[in-house]
Amino acid sequence: MLQYFSHLNVETVMSLVCPMMIWAVMLVFLWSVMIAIKDGVAYIRKLHQIPCDRCQYYTGTHYLKCPVHPCIALSEEAIGCRDFEPMAKRQPQSRRPRSATKDWCTSQPE
Repeated sequence: MLQYFSHLNVETVMSLVCPMMIWAVMLVFLWSVMIAIKDGVAYIRKLHQIPCDRCQYYTGTHYLKCPVHPCIALSEEAIGCRDFEPMAKRQPQSRRPRSATKDWCTSQPE
């Protein structure tokens, strides 16, 4: 069997095998990166389905996020919550004109 490969030296074989191995490793790496990105996007889309921050019962504090379901608030278990009530539209706050506010940074002490 060695007689068939006797005319090939190690440098010739390595000059063919090494680039193929490098390309194979790069393709596997790029494939795994694409799979990771795909999984990450799917997970982010799932997290965006959590309705807690748009619910009227959501308090926004870290002590008690939801008085109705405190154990599942802001988790994947909250997707499809039976007690979800959309928050009423907030009224736009009227703003005072800029000249009416006191600028504490540039005011001189009296």
